[in-house]
Amino acid sequence: MAESDVLDVSRLSAGLFVEYLGLTKSGPDVTMVGAGDPPPLCDRLWRGHPGVISEPIPQHVLVTWAGLEETVSSFLIGFSCDDLGLFHGLGVISAEEYETRRARVLAGQAPA
Repeated sequence: MAESDVLDVSRLSAGLFVEYLGLTKSGPDVTMVGAGDPPPLCDRLWRGHPGVISEPIPQHVLVTWAGLEETVSSFLIGFSCDDLGLFHGLGVISAEEYETRRARVLAGQAPA
């Protein structure tokens, strides 16, 4: 992912479409779903996972992730900016790209 795609604090706003730039995560400790069983694809936070910023506080940005609305990933895990004002875990995507990826995630597929 190009550095220009990383969210900058100057663009931070509620309702902004973003993607997760970290590693693909899975398991009950990450999402608190499917305890005891391996979660289905739609219960994972994938690299490229689409979301919408719900709380644009620079020190703890919350994102509502598609298909993970009721999980810890959406209501507890936040992102902070570095000294340059960059959120390295979040990239900005278009509304069209958000919808494309959202449909894939809800169908149990990886977002990209």
